[in-house]
Amino acid sequence: MSQEKYTEACEIVIKQGKSVRSVATSFGMCHVTLSRYVAKYKKDNTFKTGYAPHNKVFSSEQELELSQYCMTASQLYFGLTTKDLRKLAFSYAKANNLKYPQKWNDTELASLDWYKAFMKRHSTLSVRRPEATSLARAMNFNKPNVEKFFDKWGELLDRLKCQPHNIYNIDETGVTTTQKPSRVIAVKGTKQVGSITSQERGTLVTVCLAVNAIGNAVPAFFVFPRKNFQSHFIRDGPPGCGGSGNKSGWMQDEEFLLFMKHFTKFAKPTQENPVVVILDNHSSHINVPVIQFCKENFISILSFPPHTSHKLQPLDRSVFGPFKTKFNIAADHWMKNHPGQRMTIYDLPGLVKEAIAVAVTSNNITQGFACTGIWPYNKDIFSDIDFAPASVTDQANEEVMLDQCDQQDMTELINNSGPSTSNQILPQMSSQPTPSFSHHTRKISLLDVVPLPKAPPRVKSKTGRSKGKSAIYTDTPEKKALEAKQRKITEKKKPKLRNLDSKPTGKKFTRKNTVRIEDNETNKDINEDLDDTDEDDNYCIVCFEHYKTSREDWLQCRDCRKWAHSSCAKNDIFFVCLNCLSE
Repeated sequence: MSQEKYTEACEIVIKQGKSVRSVATSFGMCHVTLSRYVAKYKKDNTFKTGYAPHNKVFSSEQELELSQYCMTASQLYFGLTTKDLRKLAFSYAKANNLKYPQKWNDTELASLDWYKAFMKRHSTLSVRRPEATSLARAMNFNKPNVEKFFDKWGELLDRLKCQPHNIYNIDETGVTTTQKPSRVIAVKGTKQVGSITSQERGTLVTVCLAVNAIGNAVPAFFVFPRKNFQSHFIRDGPPGCGGSGNKSGWMQDEEFLLFMKHFTKFAKPTQENPVVVILDNHSSHINVPVIQFCKENFISILSFPPHTSHKLQPLDRSVFGPFKTKFNIAADHWMKNHPGQRMTIYDLPGLVKEAIAVAVTSNNITQGFACTGIWPYNKDIFSDIDFAPASVTDQANEEVMLDQCDQQDMTELINNSGPSTSNQILPQMSSQPTPSFSHHTRKISLLDVVPLPKAPPRVKSKTGRSKGKSAIYTDTPEKKALEAKQRKITEKKKPKLRNLDSKPTGKKFTRKNTVRIEDNETNKDINEDLDDTDEDDNYCIVCFEHYKTSREDWLQCRDCRKWAHSSCAKNDIFFVCLNCLSE
């Protein structure tokens, strides 16, 4: 029963002179308890109801503060482990001279009994296994970056008046010949349970998918780690799928251009029916030939800000997770149906076909577009809690805050409002009431004991590397800037050529080769220096014309370092001769 009821009953007994038993009966309370409270009320004019455990270390307000600290640290991606929380509780109790069990001093940790009781009292907390998130992702997913992306996206929607069936997201994922085994039934208590995989380290094949906002998907495109792609590689793949190959098996410039041609065949963009493609700004996605092809075929390209695809990309949010799960299940079934056989890269398209049928569904795709705010358009889809990890490295307000607040007031500000981000103070990140951390209520606050993590000012990079950004790359200014950047890189990589109007200087290409010659008598190694001929004696390895009779530009093979005319090398600055290719 509440203290207000007991107070009202005590006043009736004292002021109206009624008996304790009659008043207790009318209020439905124990007359002995009411008698005890009446005696206290007559003495001190106040009393406290309820059970107060004699061995409780922290007050309710202090425990609420501990709970709030755990939630805030987790939202900053610096969550506390079980041991961290016990250590924090011990430090907090010791700093405030609270009465706690002597055993805490031996280990400098709060006891496991206290921890278990604390977690029971605060049911909103639980022990979770966090998902690994890189520092780059935590830093770059911030409010200014996301707002800029949605401004660009809104501008593109207003300009093109796109319908949802013409809004596409494109991305790649990798599948390997070594699957992640599914859970199996085994004897309880067994320390080690095994499952067969094809290899210790699998071979990767890249799968590129394109999905639109109404839940449709373009047939998959495969990139195999083979120099020469053959059509039989994808004979078991999804209907309509395409493929290519290169040395690494990763998506590169030439392969992405082939995919865009494959994509155009199914999306069918026209001048009256333009298509928007949203993708990350990987170098293979935004190279000049791809941009030029898209402009010619009425495709607009919008890129995400760097390191934000884990939150903004529909495929990452709701498609690739189920796809990988179903692929691993299909690979498990393949291994069980083919005992003693090793899975090859040519078996992967068939497994991808099974996974796509059950994972790349209309519901999963549309949910991905909705939860990222891309379609339906919702620029406010992300709350301040989503941007909280970026506040750890945000330095925008540091100087202003230090000028305006002393250390005590700053501690109170952080706890009442959360860390700063994007030139604003982050609102409270929990629906629970925020405890006051001011020194007026107690000596030392929790943040004085263990402050929330805050990164020091960053040192500016000396490399001069330009940062990525969200941009509409098919717009003329962005396209021209990309072309200028590409020309600069090409010029930098282009080999220096001699002045063709003057006679060659005769610079010698000399190299010292150590030739091992074994002497049967002395069994000694003899080193001989071999000098190549002059430039004038070099010849084109394609047409065999001598260097001294030529007035053309020359290019050097990247592998064997021999020379050829630019025309013979087809003006390819990454020229590799046929001899090296055949090897």
